[in-house]
Amino acid sequence: MFFIRDGIKFPDVIHAFKPNPKSHIQEYWRVFDFLSHHPESLHTFFFLYDDVGVPSDYRHMEGFGVNTYTFVNKEGKTNYVKFHWKPTCGMKCLLEDEAIVVGGKNHSHATQDLYDSIAAGNYPEWKLYVQVMDPDTEDKYDFDPLDDTKTWPEDILPLQPVGRLVLNRNIDNFFNENEQLAFGPGLVVPGIYYSDDKMLQCRVFAYADTQRYRLGPNYLMLPVNAPKCAHHNNHYDGLMNFMHREEEVDYYPSRHAPLRHAERFPIPNRILSGRREKTIIPKQNDFKQPGERYRTWAPDRQERFIMRWAEALAHPKVSYELRSIWINYLSKCDASLGQKVANRLNMRPNM
Repeated sequence: MFFIRDGIKFPDVIHAFKPNPKSHIQEYWRVFDFLSHHPESLHTFFFLYDDVGVPSDYRHMEGFGVNTYTFVNKEGKTNYVKFHWKPTCGMKCLLEDEAIVVGGKNHSHATQDLYDSIAAGNYPEWKLYVQVMDPDTEDKYDFDPLDDTKTWPEDILPLQPVGRLVLNRNIDNFFNENEQLAFGPGLVVPGIYYSDDKMLQCRVFAYADTQRYRLGPNYLMLPVNAPKCAHHNNHYDGLMNFMHREEEVDYYPSRHAPLRHAERFPIPNRILSGRREKTIIPKQNDFKQPGERYRTWAPDRQERFIMRWAEALAHPKVSYELRSIWINYLSKCDASLGQKVANRLNMRPNM
């Protein structure tokens, strides 16, 4: 999940997480200040400050698609879908003392582990799973399934295996094959389409716009981003175009340079009604899922979580007001959690 549900706030999230513009020091008081206005961020914090907050390396790290997409079959039937990556070698994480030692010895330890494993033939593998939901049932849940700050209950919507990813060779040129990668949620294949997930709708525009700014308008012509099959169209030129074309027609359609139409495939065609407006979603329910997650942990795991919160909120630039807000949020997730964090800070929880 993600910290916020409103895509227009994405630039502010990035600014709050970046170093202080005056000192260029990354400071958590800025994060707490900004996100104190967004209690939906609690759920992500319950992963970030949990024992799973620092993966041991990339091979033992899970992936989660965050956004909700749509599956479309050949008859045009649609279902919502969320994507999950699960490492076949299991999930491993580092506690604070371990992270200090590992990171102190080699700040590139995760990259080193991945590179060495692939070079040795110990190829990392992730299984791809999906959760599938009928859009007609989305209103029956006590949360909005298209809200990026929520997870879907796996006991109701189980993970279904659909594929795997294996990394079986190292790249030859890091800049060409990694730095110039241009992922974007707007790039979909037949059978997968967008949903009304508001954050996804913002990202579909923003990522492509970012890649054009970062790599140029023809970023999809770069070998690392280009399709492996020949791609024929009459749309070309523009800055950083490096494909030599001698045709006289650079527009579509044309009777002088006819092109074969791509095979048509179904896309969702839902009927929408009502007012379109920018407003708060009806089912915010920001505190239930974080609280449920906290209560599944063993006492020692809960204690480490409490310690991390108390240490972070104890920063001298986190004001009394901010501490009170966050203790109030934590108390709404779980009353005992808020009380214990408050005790560490010599404060009284304000429910």
